[in-house]
Amino acid sequence: MAKENYYDDFKGIVLFTRKYRDKDMMVKIFTREFGKRMFFLRHIQSQKNHFRTAAQPFVQADFIGRINREGLSFLNDYSNLVFPSQIIQDIDRHAHAAYLASLVDASMEDGDLDPALFDLFQGAVTCLNQDFEPEIITNIFELQILPKFGSTPYLAGCVYCHQDQGAFDYSMKYHGLLCPQHFHLDDRRLHWSGRTGYFVRLLSQITYQQLGKISLQTETKLALRQAIDQLYEEYVGLHLKTRSFLDQLARLKTGPAEKD
Repeated sequence: MAKENYYDDFKGIVLFTRKYRDKDMMVKIFTREFGKRMFFLRHIQSQKNHFRTAAQPFVQADFIGRINREGLSFLNDYSNLVFPSQIIQDIDRHAHAAYLASLVDASMEDGDLDPALFDLFQGAVTCLNQDFEPEIITNIFELQILPKFGSTPYLAGCVYCHQDQGAFDYSMKYHGLLCPQHFHLDDRRLHWSGRTGYFVRLLSQITYQQLGKISLQTETKLALRQAIDQLYEEYVGLHLKTRSFLDQLARLKTGPAEKD
């Protein structure tokens, strides 16, 4: 009887790590080929351990390891490692990356395959490790991961006539954007500013590869944050600690007396 292939090649991004006993570690890796998996690493505290560099959150690499259908999996080697130096050195970028990793972890079961979500997360982590504004990177991810939580609000344009240019507001009643010609359909729409609706539509459609050096004013960022929070409260209902920490950082940066 033929043996199953002992080792597998896969692309992965470390979501988080947890110490196990004194010298060992559990490492949750989001893989493109096998979904989320928990890996067990022995003696990770040793200076000579080959995986000390790789076993850090938001590291990207090509891995070789044993993927078990149940229980823990194991790593054998890695190559083409991308170290998240800017993320690690910047508390704000690190907080955004941790929040996105929490969304990934909450949106799918271990072992479920989703190459498209892997690519989206990889794009976000790559941009966070560069000079892109972290708030915009996070907004894109939040809007585009919504279907993973069973919610598909229509954000590509007006839900009624499919107009995709100009200002928009959001209707909980119709589960999508409305253009000004159809605002009358819902008096209880959310009354977003035209700029907010414009950027919600844009960021829900754009890819990280298309993203240029967009820079938004503080007022626009705050309005986007409020708008996306409204969508998440209505459709998702998650209250993640990583999101709360991001909100605390934002309050520390802006302060109660700041004016835009």
